[in-house]
Amino acid sequence: MAAGVRNSVDYPVDSSSKSAGKGNDDDNGTGARRLERAAAPSSSSDNNPQKQDLFVLSHDTLRSTKIYQTLPSTATGPWRDHPPIFTGPEERHLLKEACRGGVPPALRCAVWITSVIRVSHCHRPKSLSEEYGTVKRVPSIEHTWNLVLDQTFPERDDESMATIPDFGLHSEDVTSLLETSHGGKPIPPQGRKSLTRVLCVMRHMHSGIDYAPLVPDLAAILLNYMPEAYVYTTLREMVNDHSRFLPPSKVDHYSYCRTFAQLMKKMHPATAREMEDNGALTPRGLDPIFRRFFTTLLPYECVLRIMDIFTIEGAKVLFRFGVALVALYKTELKSMNTPDAKTFWLRLREYAHSKHFSFERLVKKAYGPVGSKWRKRVNFPRRRTLARMVKFNEDWAECHVSTRSCHIPPPPPLGCVKNAEVEAVLAKPTAVRASLSAFYEQVSKTKHTVCLVEMLSTGATIGCFASQAWVSHKRPKVYGDGECFLFRATPEAKCYKWRPSEDDTKTDALLEQFQVSSETYIAMGGNKDGSSGLRLNEDLTKGESAPAVGFNNDPLAGSESDMFEIGLVEVYRLVREIDGRPVDGEDDPMWNLDGCR
Repeated sequence: MAAGVRNSVDYPVDSSSKSAGKGNDDDNGTGARRLERAAAPSSSSDNNPQKQDLFVLSHDTLRSTKIYQTLPSTATGPWRDHPPIFTGPEERHLLKEACRGGVPPALRCAVWITSVIRVSHCHRPKSLSEEYGTVKRVPSIEHTWNLVLDQTFPERDDESMATIPDFGLHSEDVTSLLETSHGGKPIPPQGRKSLTRVLCVMRHMHSGIDYAPLVPDLAAILLNYMPEAYVYTTLREMVNDHSRFLPPSKVDHYSYCRTFAQLMKKMHPATAREMEDNGALTPRGLDPIFRRFFTTLLPYECVLRIMDIFTIEGAKVLFRFGVALVALYKTELKSMNTPDAKTFWLRLREYAHSKHFSFERLVKKAYGPVGSKWRKRVNFPRRRTLARMVKFNEDWAECHVSTRSCHIPPPPPLGCVKNAEVEAVLAKPTAVRASLSAFYEQVSKTKHTVCLVEMLSTGATIGCFASQAWVSHKRPKVYGDGECFLFRATPEAKCYKWRPSEDDTKTDALLEQFQVSSETYIAMGGNKDGSSGLRLNEDLTKGESAPAVGFNNDPLAGSESDMFEIGLVEVYRLVREIDGRPVDGEDDPMWNLDGCR
């Protein structure tokens, strides 16, 4: 399997080991079973169907520490070296229980990726998810990784100049991640290179996730047991199904934090008051949980155990273990002076690293009821209830955070103008990467907009000029006028203006499809067969372009295919050079209804 470079390398397998952990040569006396399987997909024995169905081996890419490929005996655990681990109607529940008890290090690569795939694609058959953890899937995962590496780093020198994207982490958090948070010692140079590669690919291929401070720590944790290719695949599925795993924006992050504060007030009201007084329940105060994934609080082995559970249960684990950890600490809290959030979490860290702390007790606290015979016992909210709480708090989060105040600098504009000229000619672009609803939210009150679309397959930039504001409609609606035009910006820039037709067979209705919009797509130009001059789908991931009546354009995507995959979508509005005010839009008097009778 790929161990973080473009060519494949073999997994280390120690045939003499009896231990199931990292770097421990002692026989633990539990009858551990060493895994027997193909070491790399390129070996000739991999063609053996039996070995194709075996789980892949774990591999420490972060520190290159040897992982002994052993499993607990059947008497001490349910784990085996091939899927399925469990069968029957209760198999999902049994898998969750097994993960709460700890996944063997030898199987963490396979179990983590299959669990995430299973949660992200719950509609798929279980067997397809489990295939991701087997030797059979290795060539496909490696091939995808090599493709995205080539797209992210077209030149070899690009990797050496790359820096770690922070995804919203503060600079001191990034320093802590590299120096102390993961294992108590600095990540070695090769591990940092692997971490940088994975995060740069995530930033390049999933630019719609503009604020996700959990991603760097999650990547570093995964690299303890996975090659880069598997870390990227796992993170990709997490961000594609971010409602289950992590908040994808600053608004969602604030909503998570407020939901946590509400849970604390309901389940541990006295402790919540203490945390409110010292600021530990503010979004900034909850950084150790919702930014750093407990890496600054718990012993690292406990962080890995939480990761075992997180991959199969998702974001609710952050809430469960966060509340449980504070609840375990609340007795000591009463006798301590914690004037601020930093002191509060420092004291909690000291407790978590003391002999009095037990992770098994923390798990029991996280999954048991809260209360006593003197107070009504309260169960932790179910996933759907928790999701509703997060959704309800989004309005509050919108009022307390600016979605544009992000630590991550925006990508350079796709436009064919110099950066120095952008401010004078075009308003600062709004990068719309999430959905068509976000597109409408940004442009519904802005006329005369330029939309730029990046094609992933060729890197070309195409687009359209809209004379009227794009507005969502339940059913497709046609509007606009002859000022609209289509264009290709790069390569070989060319403009396709609308022209009235002299052919009487082309009806006016078809000829005048300048702008068409609905809840599921936007388009410009039309044809009898239903194709468009340019059309973008509802999640702005796929587009199509065909010759359109009136515009007489060539397919903007090229002659090979009308369909294409979309990278970035950017929208510009025209501004006046003299004062920088919009030519027309939400700042125009026509949209200002104050004082109107």
